[in-house]
Amino acid sequence: MVLLAAAWMPLTAVFAAPDESANAFDELPMNMNNPGSIVERLEEDAEPKEYLFQLPGVSSALQPWYDFKNDLDRKHGFKFGISYTSYYQKASDTFGPEDDAASFDLDISGSWIFLGRETASPTMLGFNFFWRDNYGSKIPPQPLFTQYGALYSGAAPYGDNDPVVGELWIQKKFNNVFGFRVGKIFPITAYDFFPFKNFRTDFVDFNHVTNAAIPLPGNGLGAFVMYRPRPDIMLRLGAHDANADVEKSGFDTYEGELFTIFEAGFDTGLVPREPGRPPHGHVHVSLWHQDERDDARIDDGWGIGLSAVQRFGRFSPFVRYGYADGGAKGPAPVKHMVNLGLVTDGIFGQDKDRIGVGYTWSDPADSSLDKQNMIDAYYRVQLTPEIEIGPTLEVVFDPVRNPDDDTVYVWGFRARIAL
Repeated sequence: MVLLAAAWMPLTAVFAAPDESANAFDELPMNMNNPGSIVERLEEDAEPKEYLFQLPGVSSALQPWYDFKNDLDRKHGFKFGISYTSYYQKASDTFGPEDDAASFDLDISGSWIFLGRETASPTMLGFNFFWRDNYGSKIPPQPLFTQYGALYSGAAPYGDNDPVVGELWIQKKFNNVFGFRVGKIFPITAYDFFPFKNFRTDFVDFNHVTNAAIPLPGNGLGAFVMYRPRPDIMLRLGAHDANADVEKSGFDTYEGELFTIFEAGFDTGLVPREPGRPPHGHVHVSLWHQDERDDARIDDGWGIGLSAVQRFGRFSPFVRYGYADGGAKGPAPVKHMVNLGLVTDGIFGQDKDRIGVGYTWSDPADSSLDKQNMIDAYYRVQLTPEIEIGPTLEVVFDPVRNPDDDTVYVWGFRARIAL
């Protein structure tokens, strides 16, 4: 309610940038979108790409489609995209009845700047519709980890969801210094900055897609405000329904139990930043608290998340840490989490092919469980202008709920079509 009221207050004057720094803010627009978010995915999918080959006649047949999209953006500030991602996983050893899983993700996303286009104070509507289901297997990849005893999912987003509106929000900026977003939001794509958390194109395991030590809720009611005192500093404060369920309308799950988070981010500036896009180098701190969830029988808890990533040419090393207080009945599955890795672009001379390798050490919140070590790796290549494919590999050492196996290998393959 406060945020909605604030949207129409004369904040333009309050948060106006000083005259001497106005040019800096104009050159570097405030970016309120993390990798994997609606806005970022639309930008990435629209970028020209190098590819291995072209299917005869496909590009010419699709040109009217692309012309139509470009025309909507140019005339009305409306962008949208459609993608279909298919993902398959197979585990080397399981104690459950299933050792493989497959699912698809159909996604339709869009953004519309309906006020203030070409200004420093635009107003945007964002929306996302998706449908996920398993095919050719009894379960989707999301719960496959229960069959080999890992601490958390190795394919968290690839589950089973009926066709649903995943996001629907309003975002407003004020003079490139202050902004807010309110509505049905996907917190994973709003907080805990990490450039490779887009599960459709990068890492897929739960810890890389989000952060196992930060119990970010699912898609649901929420809001955040953001303040940028300088072009290289970001402050964000958010509150969300702790019981959010993407398949239920927001107020059906809201019981006054909140997940709140404060973040501070710093752009290192070692590599020039592209206007309107996430930085190439970033240091990030997150502080969160979750209320007790009575119906779910989950205690309250709090924690901290730290991350640092820096791109050097084709190489992007990263390191992340998370701590969660709350114990076995708390909101997070881990007490401590350490994650580090390297992402390398242009492996075989193509600008969009990529190899990512990440290692995670987890100390479970349940002290009766042993610590778990895991490697998540993937390769992707742009096959045609519209199709991207690549294998994935996860190695789970001493899965915490499977004492009979020392190492479990989980092979995967992903294919994505974006239009």
